[in-house]
Amino acid sequence: MEHISTVMFSLFRGTPGHGEWVVHCLQEAWPAIVGQGIARACRPGAFEGSRLTIAVEDAAWESALASMKDELVDRIRQATGGEVREISFSLLQ
Repeated sequence: MEHISTVMFSLFRGTPGHGEWVVHCLQEAWPAIVGQGIARACRPGAFEGSRLTIAVEDAAWESALASMKDELVDRIRQATGGEVREISFSLLQ
């Protein structure tokens, strides 16, 4: 049996608002996915293809998160039923 998130993400795949929908879903669950401390320093920014761009508070946090990239990808991939397969970071403007 498929996980409900896999079904939900697949329903919106290919639609014009798919990326925004993925980001919104992740924003709602962000602290549970990455932990409270990390969630205070960054947030889901944009989603395109299979890549999530994470907006990060500052360069120090960007460096710290880059060192945890594999673990973060695994957590986010699991939370999205495999929808997110890659992440990148950008500094908040």
